[in-house]
Amino acid sequence: MRLNLILPRVEPADVKVPEACPVCGSKHLRLHQEVEKPLRDTLHPRVKAYRYRCLKYEATHRVYPRGVSRAHTSTRIRGLAVMLYLLGLSYGAVALVMEALGAPLSKSRVYDVVQEAARRVPGMKREAVFTGVRVSALGADVTSVRCAGKWLPLGLSVDGTKGLVLTVDGLDGEDAQTLERWIAPTSNQSGGRTADHR
Repeated sequence: MRLNLILPRVEPADVKVPEACPVCGSKHLRLHQEVEKPLRDTLHPRVKAYRYRCLKYEATHRVYPRGVSRAHTSTRIRGLAVMLYLLGLSYGAVALVMEALGAPLSKSRVYDVVQEAARRVPGMKREAVFTGVRVSALGADVTSVRCAGKWLPLGLSVDGTKGLVLTVDGLDGEDAQTLERWIAPTSNQSGGRTADHR
């Protein structure tokens, strides 16, 4: 299986000049001010936003470059978080990946971003990404990563023949019952034979 990853782009120079005031509809607008906006993004820590003044309504409106909004995080970073979640990572695991990439999002913020995307795309389900995918051998292993001075157990499930990582999940523990509860849904969905590699 091949995945094509298409994420929103951040283009600091791509700014669409407003044609009319969003409040009154007047076409009499004038560039009022350029302001620097801090941005949580892996490539662009700061971009320029532009304030346009409506000469009729006497109010200013901000215009942002492509891939940027009022949010502190770029659409690229939010899109990446949603993609990682849809590929099987838990909210906590997505937060760990984002921190490692230098664009930290808290676990609750990842949840908010995913829910926001689900509202815009009705029927968006992570189960649909691997619908119809079957593996001949499902492998699973547990490792630990150090985060904020604490060791966190992570469970990884993989396609045992192709090496494709299917899920990365934060675990409550490493006992047999926890591992069985963790791997059962993936095993049922993938149709693979589970092999213990410990």
